Amino acid sequence: MKSKFLIPLLAVIFTTAMSFTTARTSANPTEDFVFTSGSWHAIPEMSCDNQNQSCLVRVLSDNTNYPIYDSQNFSDPKPGSGDVVGEVTLD
Repeated sequence: MKSKFLIPLLAVIFTTAMSFTTARTSANPTEDFVFTSGSWHAIPEMSCDNQNQSCLVRVLSDNTNYPIYDSQNFSDPKPGSGDVVGEVTLD
């Protein structure tokens, strides 16, 4: 009798818990991000070679190269060849 009640209850609990673990599966295809001066800045989408190094962009205001990210998250770098793929001006 206990298992007829316990198994469905555990299934509901696990289903509810797993619904909170869903990851975002797609990045915004129209913009990329750079982190400069302590904040994130949106930039136009850059075309990068899909290799195992960082994709870089040059920010014209300080003439420095920064890694590009697909989202505002340091664990989401855009893969590239390590070369600078463009120049941007930040707002």
